[in-house]
Amino acid sequence: MTAVLLDAGPFEARRDGGEALYAGLRVRLDEGRMSLLEAPSGAGKSTLLRQVAGMVRAPGAERLLAGEPCPSTRLAAWRTRVTLLAQDAPMLPGSVEDNLRFPFALRSAGGREWPEGRTRELLAALLSDVPRERQVGTLSGGERHRLALIRGLLWDPPVLLADEPLSGLDPERAERCVQLLLEYAHRPGRAALVVLHEPGLANRADLRLRLRPSGLEQA
Repeated sequence: MTAVLLDAGPFEARRDGGEALYAGLRVRLDEGRMSLLEAPSGAGKSTLLRQVAGMVRAPGAERLLAGEPCPSTRLAAWRTRVTLLAQDAPMLPGSVEDNLRFPFALRSAGGREWPEGRTRELLAALLSDVPRERQVGTLSGGERHRLALIRGLLWDPPVLLADEPLSGLDPERAERCVQLLLEYAHRPGRAALVVLHEPGLANRADLRLRLRPSGLEQA
């Protein structure tokens, strides 16, 4: 029997005209699973991921990770444990390696060491054609998405929220990314919630969740 790793909500979001996209919605992610978040364009998938990650205001929402609550005053710490890979794959100025190293220099890293061996492994799997010293401003959209995924996997938080991480990738590279996400999510103490639009790859998720105005339904 699986255990709930993340429990967050209730969340609500509205269109500019005031119409509710969803209300009273809770997100529960089981340990050891990659869950797929499905909904039509404009239904609020990205907004929901940002609310779960504590990047968008959600008055009255509570967030629990492995049963431990996170007060609203500690959302910065929450985001180091529930990490969002955003749709636009934002990068810091500098090189590929600069972007991979920077989380480990933050105070929130708690002295965690740079995982050089894992870095080599992930770069070989997803960015073997891109030198570490290359400036991120010269990367294509697909390369930025692969770099963002590597950065998230290196950081290795308990929960990854990935908003269209395969955007701009060819089928072979997209397949590699999905496999890495599955390997990550299937480990003890880990879970992932992912937005994908590629039907063949989406079918590999352990659980499919449909976002509706009334809440999340298992597809």
